Amino acid sequence: MINEYVENIMRNGITHFAEQLNKPTADVQILILWDAEENTIKYKKMVREGESDFVKFNEILNVRFDLMNREAICNNFIANTLKKYAIQFKCEMSNLFVVIYLIEDEEKDIRLFLYKNSEALKEIELEEILSN
Repeated sequence: MINEYVENIMRNGITHFAEQLNKPTADVQILILWDAEENTIKYKKMVREGESDFVKFNEILNVRFDLMNREAICNNFIANTLKKYAIQFKCEMSNLFVVIYLIEDEEKDIRLFLYKNSEALKEIELEEILSN
């Protein structure tokens, strides 16, 4: 159930950003990374042939206030996953990135890909992030 919930949040975020920018959803991605200085998860909206900007989780949700504290729930799972992969790939958490994207406008399932710096490591399933 939480998988579907988080998947909907990310799919809706990509769709919302694409609509704002008048771009196809395939041209918009969400990057998740660990900020070692602030000791927190950060999100970045990436746009093909456009500007990429850091965004707050509320912008992904498309709400002013996160009354249900969804960011804290998601951040905990994501941080644990990045920590696990940092151990597996013998690197710092801040060297890992997860890119979330849709291949087509009508695609129902989001795709996630794990990167170490600029090296693509593997496609991951949302369940891997949420099962920690």
